[in-house]
Amino acid sequence: GHFDAGEFVESFGDTGAKDGYCLYKVGCKGPYTFNNCSKLRFNSHTSWPIQAGHGCIGCSEPDFWDHMEPFEEPLADRLYESVFKGLGADATADKIGIGILAITGVAVAAHAAIASFKKDKGE
Repeated sequence: GHFDAGEFVESFGDTGAKDGYCLYKVGCKGPYTFNNCSKLRFNSHTSWPIQAGHGCIGCSEPDFWDHMEPFEEPLADRLYESVFKGLGADATADKIGIGILAITGVAVAAHAAIASFKKDKGE
């Protein structure tokens, strides 16, 4: 989609908005929500906020009025309390990924050193 492609609306009414780009930078909370609004839609399956040109406000999430506001600003660079207990999903995922990469690197280096040592001893 547009989010993965980096195609964002920079302000309401710009060319990106007219082309249907991602509303994340103007406050859409869709990437932080877990619901099927785009499939079921509202008002007898007529439309939903994104289709109407407004970003998702995350109304399906617990305490969204406390965690998702201000509604017209992105959550980026802000910790989102209901994901990973306030650690921030993106920041936490990056830290976990770097940690796993470091552990894997140490394990591979240790394996190579042990294998080389055993080879030198003639085992």
